[in-house]
Amino acid sequence: MTQGNCPSCGAPIEFTAGTALVVVCSHCQTVVAKKGINLEAHGKIGAIVDTDSPLQLNVEGRIGRSGYRLVGHLQKDHGAGPWDEWYVEFDDGRTGWLSESEGAFHLLIASGTEPGLSYDDFAPGHRFSLRDHRLVVEERGHGRVVAAAGQLPSDVDPSADSYYVDATGPRGVFLTLDFGTGTSDPEVYVGKKLKLEELGVSPDQFRPKVKRVSLQQARCTNCNGPLELRAPDRTKRVACPFCGALLDATQGKLAFLQLLEKPDHAPLIPLGARGKLKDAEWMCIGFLVRSCDVEGVRYPWEEYLLFNRAHGFTWLMNSNGHWVFLEPLDAGEVAVAEGVAAHLEGKRYRAFQNVTAVTETVLGEFYWEVQAGEYAEAEEYVAPPYSVNVDRTENEVSYTRGEYLAPEVVREAFQLKEPLPTPQGIASSQPNPHSNSPIWAWTGIWGAALLAVFLVVHMMAAKETVLVHEVSLPPDVRSGTPEAMQFSQPFEIHKRGNVRAELLSSVSNNWLGVQGDLVNEESGEVISFYEEVSYYHGSDSGESWSEGGQREEEYLSVVPPGRYVLRTTAFFDGLSRGHDYRVTLVSDTPRFIWFFWALVLLLIGPLVAFFRSSSFESARWAESNLGSGSDD
Repeated sequence: MTQGNCPSCGAPIEFTAGTALVVVCSHCQTVVAKKGINLEAHGKIGAIVDTDSPLQLNVEGRIGRSGYRLVGHLQKDHGAGPWDEWYVEFDDGRTGWLSESEGAFHLLIASGTEPGLSYDDFAPGHRFSLRDHRLVVEERGHGRVVAAAGQLPSDVDPSADSYYVDATGPRGVFLTLDFGTGTSDPEVYVGKKLKLEELGVSPDQFRPKVKRVSLQQARCTNCNGPLELRAPDRTKRVACPFCGALLDATQGKLAFLQLLEKPDHAPLIPLGARGKLKDAEWMCIGFLVRSCDVEGVRYPWEEYLLFNRAHGFTWLMNSNGHWVFLEPLDAGEVAVAEGVAAHLEGKRYRAFQNVTAVTETVLGEFYWEVQAGEYAEAEEYVAPPYSVNVDRTENEVSYTRGEYLAPEVVREAFQLKEPLPTPQGIASSQPNPHSNSPIWAWTGIWGAALLAVFLVVHMMAAKETVLVHEVSLPPDVRSGTPEAMQFSQPFEIHKRGNVRAELLSSVSNNWLGVQGDLVNEESGEVISFYEEVSYYHGSDSGESWSEGGQREEEYLSVVPPGRYVLRTTAFFDGLSRGHDYRVTLVSDTPRFIWFFWALVLLLIGPLVAFFRSSSFESARWAESNLGSGSDD
């Protein structure tokens, strides 16, 4: 520990952090550096301004087994209001930085420099590997130190811009490349994204929330209309609902920026309305109308900014009556093959569209420097009912995951009195109502039951050959005459069931028909059938041909058990020339054809559902400007 007095004002100061080289005097804001046993003044720096940060100097926490203390505080600004960075000293001597951004925390540890890298090579969305991590650039920019407090590892120069690149990777990995003034090799800081509760800080150490009362009940500087800001601690831009003035709120007071066109209709979800979605209560604080131009046709949509103090910001989008709930994603969590597909958490999202989106209308409060007329490249990848959406500007890229919501869900969530507009057309991430139809499941169940019944019937069937009747007709017998009639020996049918009658004859370039009469010797009942075989063959221009066959079969309906005789009468052309044939009767033999037709009837419903599902998908992908949704 080094103690002394400020060279500028004489107030007592002390160095308690072993790694600190400078300390900011809390009385006069002079930057004091150690030079051996002496203390030197290195100019003054701005005082820390109140922000929404819950942290403060000397807060102690624990992450895993490592205890730490916040010993220094910087505020940087890139023209859109300050953000906070805290200098961290661990109990084991390690140091790092804890930065805040829109309610998120990133703990970063220095990992040396990386030679050969250029700031210009890291455009938003650029993918690269560094320090054994796969990374995606989310933001690049520059800012300068505007305020400081506590103990810091090096001198601070508030006049110098510092260029940086922020990138994310899977499982919350966060990396910053600090290029300094942009002329040197960048310093690499590697860490991860943390929630407030993961910082291991006891609640009694948090700083009381700052209430920006001057903004909570402010008035428009253009028309003097009353403005009730609903998130004054987070708001950077405000659009007046009375005159359309866009106001800057980054300096703790409102400043006029530009006059916007007022919306042509009121937001469907009123500003200030509260609704419960995804197990959290959200307040609607902002409203945008954005659009794109495709082949000369304007396609507009609405975006509603939702705010929850614990969860931050999210979006609700309305396009042609279709609603999508959008949650922020780290870019590093998504693998993208641009124009083809995106992959997130094992799910594949197919490329649907790539357009240039322009912001047309602004109303309410926003956490970034929104402007009417600003452009962004927007990409959408879909796996209904979900989507991955990418918004890319020159210096930043943002990823969101969307989930399709029915209008009734949104209306009920926000307790809207009026019904929402009926959806028009098919949305990109709208679930296909026919793809998961229960008819497929029921078809599978009934098909399995039908197969089980067929197998049981087949196994229990007698399949008994009750008669093999062979006939050899004498020469010169005429077709259909009594001489062409033959009787079999009596035979028994033991089980009630159908009977399969099979006719086999060695006809060649000829035909033979047999009229069969199954006569019950006890009742005299006759069951008749007729079968015909024909077989022709030859050669034509050196090529052999044939048609027909020498075997035919027919099934007789249910035949009662009893003692029978088979009477057969042969029919043929002209006189018999040694015709012979054989009739075989098999009792109680199940027919596969009935199972087949039952299965066909069972499949009619699923085939209709498949057709409707395919038609729905065709209509969906007809709206895509990236083809038909194929992988090619």
